[in-house]
Amino acid sequence: MDQEKLIRFATNSASDKEETGEVIDWIEESEEHQQEFNRIKNLWSYSGFLNFDELVRNDQMQDPKKTRQGKTISLKILPYAAALILAFVVGGFSFYFLKDSLFKPEFAFNEIRVPLGQNTEVILADQTHIWLNSGATLSYPSAFENKVREVRLSGEAYMEVHHDEERPFHVVTSDLTVNVLGTSFNIEAWKNSGTINVTLVKGKINLQDNEGKLMAVLSPNENATYSTKEKRLGISKVNTTFYTSWKEGTIVFRNEKLGDISQKLERWFNVKIVFEDESVKELRFTGSILRNKPIDQIMEILKYTSNVGYSIDVKEQEPNIIHLKKLPM
Repeated sequence: MDQEKLIRFATNSASDKEETGEVIDWIEESEEHQQEFNRIKNLWSYSGFLNFDELVRNDQMQDPKKTRQGKTISLKILPYAAALILAFVVGGFSFYFLKDSLFKPEFAFNEIRVPLGQNTEVILADQTHIWLNSGATLSYPSAFENKVREVRLSGEAYMEVHHDEERPFHVVTSDLTVNVLGTSFNIEAWKNSGTINVTLVKGKINLQDNEGKLMAVLSPNENATYSTKEKRLGISKVNTTFYTSWKEGTIVFRNEKLGDISQKLERWFNVKIVFEDESVKELRFTGSILRNKPIDQIMEILKYTSNVGYSIDVKEQEPNIIHLKKLPM
């Protein structure tokens, strides 16, 4: 593999779709290539864009057998999937156009698992547009032949559902179902998180339990927070930007605990955050984080705006580990 191609791919400067596909195919060729990708990705995320080339060059001087490699995404399709999928990378996003099934729809069922550190856009066969956040999993049929268009979600997604009065669109999660006709909304349903958040931007949606019982009807600019443990639903008026900005590459937070913010950072940057002092989790912050900034710059901002110190344990084939601790006054 041409090293210049890998560098262009790693720095999001590859504009040729064929070249991008060639790099992705090379990375997915073998486990060895994927492990090399993890090693370079960790070095890249630690150093940032500016000294990426120099860091990799120095690393290769120590071991000439190592090959430079860039960021990629993986799309996992179940063996019996029958969708024709065209994929290409757009910035930090992967983009999928899903065409009608080539075989009978009852035998065609697809699953997308978004790797940590990546986002994915999907256009379904009915022209519904879905943005999937890092770590999310979406299951869907290749073609909607039934009276109900149903998909299943674990994780976070923003959806612009194509309007079809005769075929409502259902998003099924572990504990509730979102029922829509045509609308835009954000849903956050992480497995074992204890809460499900649904924020309506445009249109109208119904929230049901998974047995079909109506729980609530949301209007635009409303957020529903459902406690899966207490079976309690709360609805409030919100600024939808705080819930949807992630698809534009920004995390916006307002008076949030660092412990909660760290969970988003772990998914966005594919790192592991360890709190050496539990009290640091309770610190609250308001602000925004850009996805294209390296994680060490974000940690520096945290350090200089609070009495929190950090260290980064760089791993070769595993996510980097960030240690946070309280600094002496």
